[in-house]
Amino acid sequence: MNQRTLYGSLVAMLTLGVCSLASPPAHADANQGFYLGGGVGRYDIKINTFNALSSTITGYSANDTAYQFFAGYRLVPFIAIEAQYLNLGTNRQFFGGGTELTNKIYGWAPSLVATLPLGSYTGPVGPLELFGRVGEYWYNYHQDFITPLGEHESVSNTYNHLIYGGGIGLVVVQRVGVRLEYDVLDIQNTSSSNALWLTAQFRF
Repeated sequence: MNQRTLYGSLVAMLTLGVCSLASPPAHADANQGFYLGGGVGRYDIKINTFNALSSTITGYSANDTAYQFFAGYRLVPFIAIEAQYLNLGTNRQFFGGGTELTNKIYGWAPSLVATLPLGSYTGPVGPLELFGRVGEYWYNYHQDFITPLGEHESVSNTYNHLIYGGGIGLVVVQRVGVRLEYDVLDIQNTSSSNALWLTAQFRF
């Protein structure tokens, strides 16, 4: 995704929030302000080539359990700013001859989140919410390449790249939100990088 597409996404999300303000839902005060949360998920990574480590390995594909913590502030019921700590786990794959490659990725991601409630607060459960996010992921990317002979080569760098995604959530008693989210992370030197999350948050 290039910068023009990113800027277009930001404009679209802001427009959604501004237009939605024309008809705020009941109990909007319960849907603004600070919130805290966390979650677990599955991170999948695919890499076609390994120029930084070895040219003898192709077709790396692995996954691991990931986790996150986040804090945010809803400026209005439909727009929030959020900061996440994302640890994408240790993705490990063994190749022929006992060769092993591991990838560790962790860092911080500020983002802009737009939410569209589907319905209104009519009881202790609801409404459903659709949401999308776009932000930037500042992360440490550590790779270890280990051969059967005990040779060990490590590469560790820091990068920052685009993160975007979205999903669906459910609000309970106006204060607790449970969300299912899918994110795409533009990780350095990967052909595919994505995460599926189940998160929960408390709204103050």
